[in-house]
Amino acid sequence: MKVFWIPSLVLLYFFFGAIDSMGQGIRVESAYYGSRDGVGADVTERVQRFADYGEPFRVGNDTLRIDASPNRPKTLRVVYYANERRIAQTVPEGEVFYFRNGGYAHRGPDDYRPGIRIIRAIYGARGRYVDVTGIVGDRVRDRRPFTVANETFGVDPYPGQGKRLKIYYIRGGEHREKEYAEGDSVRFW
Repeated sequence: MKVFWIPSLVLLYFFFGAIDSMGQGIRVESAYYGSRDGVGADVTERVQRFADYGEPFRVGNDTLRIDASPNRPKTLRVVYYANERRIAQTVPEGEVFYFRNGGYAHRGPDDYRPGIRIIRAIYGARGRYVDVTGIVGDRVRDRRPFTVANETFGVDPYPGQGKRLKIYYIRGGEHREKEYAEGDSVRFW
């Protein structure tokens, strides 16, 4: 009797995985990770797994589980369908890939918006800056306001000096930047 149940459970697992992927409305047509000289690898299946849950992910060898072109800068080129729209995105290694119909940007079936993608965020003063891209990206993605402060970022890059937060981002296909002083409240959506 046990032998009969195990294959049945496996089939149910795959069935619900397929249903979940359809529910997100994202189907990856192709995903290629490689360098400018054409050395790379097909990572379509791996990217589809992220698409199944609409999850953003950092583009890199660890995430994609391959180093397609050792010691060279790489990009991820993904072509996918989201809510019956064909979308092509290219993201450099080290940046975060966001599926454009993720919950943070999707308002309804007829309202397509590309959302916000944080490129870089730095915090500090007078040449003493720390990279806080991950923290800012998480706050923006989760739509959580925050205060520019040492406590928010867990570091004081220049003790005793007033610091600034500089955010470089893409919204609606345009590169933009914003700057906030220490103590400012940031609401980024």
